[in-house]
Amino acid sequence: MRDSHVTYRGIDSNTDDLSVENWQEMELNELMYLQGEVCKIYRMPRGPDSGFQFYNVGGKRRNYFDTSPFTHSVDEAVYIVEPHPPGSVLVPTGLPVFTVYYVNDDAADRKLGTDSRLLFTAPQGGTYFVRVTDSRGHGGDRFAYRLLLREAKPDFKVTLDGANPSASAGAGAPFTVRADRIDGFDGDIRVDISGLPPGFGGTPSLVIQAGHLEAKGTLNAALDAPALKEAQAKASKLTATAVINGQSVAHEADGLGKIALTPKPKLFVSLEPYDENITNFVERSISDPPLEITIGPGQTIPCWLKIKRNGHDDLVTFSVENLPHEVIVDNIGLNGVLIPKGQDARQIFLTAAKWVPETDRPCYAQANQAGSPTSLPILLHVRKTDGHLSQAAPQR
Repeated sequence: MRDSHVTYRGIDSNTDDLSVENWQEMELNELMYLQGEVCKIYRMPRGPDSGFQFYNVGGKRRNYFDTSPFTHSVDEAVYIVEPHPPGSVLVPTGLPVFTVYYVNDDAADRKLGTDSRLLFTAPQGGTYFVRVTDSRGHGGDRFAYRLLLREAKPDFKVTLDGANPSASAGAGAPFTVRADRIDGFDGDIRVDISGLPPGFGGTPSLVIQAGHLEAKGTLNAALDAPALKEAQAKASKLTATAVINGQSVAHEADGLGKIALTPKPKLFVSLEPYDENITNFVERSISDPPLEITIGPGQTIPCWLKIKRNGHDDLVTFSVENLPHEVIVDNIGLNGVLIPKGQDARQIFLTAAKWVPETDRPCYAQANQAGSPTSLPILLHVRKTDGHLSQAAPQR
C-alpha cells in the first residue's frame, strides 16, 4: 500500500521499535512488511529520535501470519501492507506483491524460543506435507528433531501481576492482569474481580482488548476502611471470560492474594472531568458511582489531574493507566505529566485516534512518588459523536 525504508539505525530480531521515513503517512494497527516478516504498529513515534513501537511479547516484537523475525539494516525497504487470500485479484498500485508462505523459523508469538510453529487451515480436502529443515542448510543422519502435529485448541490463561497489594486509606494500589493466548485466540477477555474486603473497591472488572496481552486496574481503600481479618484479606477471586468459536469460556485465576491496609498516604490523587469552575480536589468515596468522561474518535478533551498533599511537598509526576488503545495523554512536553512543587492541579488532554472503536474503559491516574498511590477509577466512554462531546459533571 505504501513504501518506505529504515532510517536512523538497524534492528536485531528482537527489537520492538523501528524508525522509518514517511511515518506520518502510516497509522496505528497497520501491518508492516520487513523483508519477509510482518509486524503490526502499536505506537506512533513520540519524539525526533523515536520510532514506531511494534506489538511485542515480553519485549520481543511479535510477528503475524507465522512469519519469523530477522535483523534489518539502515536503508532497507519496508512496506505498509494489506492481507488478501491466495488467488485474490489485486488492483495494481505500482508496489510489489508479497506471497507469505506457510513457513516459520522462530515462533511468531515468541513463546518457543528458537523453535518453530505453524497454524495451518487446509483450504480444501487433500494430502498435505510438513517439511522440516535446518535453518543453516545443514543436515544428516545424526540431525534429530521432534515434530508435533495436532488440532488447534484456541484458549487462554490469565495471570496477575501485583499480588498482595497494600492500599493506603483513601488511596489505591495498581495491579495488572495478563493474558497467555493459546493456539491463535486473539479476542476480548473480560476479567471480573469479586470477594473484596469491606471498605475496598476500585476496578470491579477489566477487559483485555482483542489482540492485546494485558489490562491494568486499581484496588482502592476507603478513608474509613476497617481493619482486615485474615480470611477477608485473602478472599478475592478473579474470573476470566471470553467467547471462543461462539461459546463462552470461563477460567478461574488466582485472586489478589493477601490485601493489606496501610495508613493514609502522603499524597491523594484524583482524575476528574474538566470543569474550570471546580478547581478543588473532589472528595469521593469508593461507594460513589465513578465519574465519567466521553471522547469521540479523532478528538481531544481536557481533564483535571489533582492532588491533595499530606506530607509530600515536592513535584509529582504521573501516568494515566488502562486507557483504550490508542487513547493517549497528549501535549505532555519533554517533562511528561507533572504537577510542580507548590501546585495541586493541572489540566491534561486525552486524544483518541480516529479509528478507536466505541468502548467503555475504567482508567486511573498513578503518581510516581510518595508510594505511587492511584486515583479512584474514572469511566471513559469512546463514542461516535456529531462533534459535540458531553461530560458528566463532577459530584461533590
